[in-house]
Amino acid sequence: MKRSLFNPRYLLGLVAALAVGLIVGCSALGSATPDTFNQKLAVSVASVSEVRNTATTLLQAGKISVADAQNIQAQADVAREGLNVARGMSGVDLTNASSRLEVANAALRALQAYLITKQGASK
Repeated sequence: MKRSLFNPRYLLGLVAALAVGLIVGCSALGSATPDTFNQKLAVSVASVSEVRNTATTLLQAGKISVADAQNIQAQADVAREGLNVARGMSGVDLTNASSRLEVANAALRALQAYLITKQGASK
């Protein structure tokens, strides 16, 4: 089958691949690392949004199924809730808040790695 640059599914897949590639590339180039808890939290919240957007783009491109996209969104909800718990704890117990933040980040990294594997796949 001939791929047209103007095929919406092809374009969405390309955008998803570029977005995830940009995220991975920036981290590999040594972009500024957040130092404070609030900076780390802000990066994590942005990661939740990026996971959600990438899942939607991959779904629209036919790279993941509806059930898979729903599962990713549900896991992103759990990660976001973990970030909210960490934020709430930060004024009381920064050590435990940082631990909760890292747990949520580990889940987000797993989701991002999974989405990267789905870029070239088809359902």
